[in-house]
Amino acid sequence: MVSAYAARLRLMLATAAADNGSELEAPINLLGLIALKGKIVTADALHCNRRTDAPITEGGGDYCLALKANQDSLLSDARSCFGKVAHDHPVAQQDETRHGRKETRTGTMI
Repeated sequence: MVSAYAARLRLMLATAAADNGSELEAPINLLGLIALKGKIVTADALHCNRRTDAPITEGGGDYCLALKANQDSLLSDARSCFGKVAHDHPVAQQDETRHGRKETRTGTMI
């Protein structure tokens, strides 16, 4: 199952079955059922591709997709963009200590 969840509302918007290994196709179909204008869609690295981001942007939304090292050229392009960011560029940072470990998350919008 693939689910569309509204985090702020804590509400499941829609679900779709990922039958017969269609884990990539199911979310694309699901995106067509949701009003995306002004919304941010998040997804794991499986969905970091043009087939997934096209319906999001066409629907007026934005996306934040995970990127893994197995996509060499895309990762290289992303690293290049971060290399051009000025030292004083605004970032958001969150520090959290849980379960005996400290995590620091830093977000930079390019």
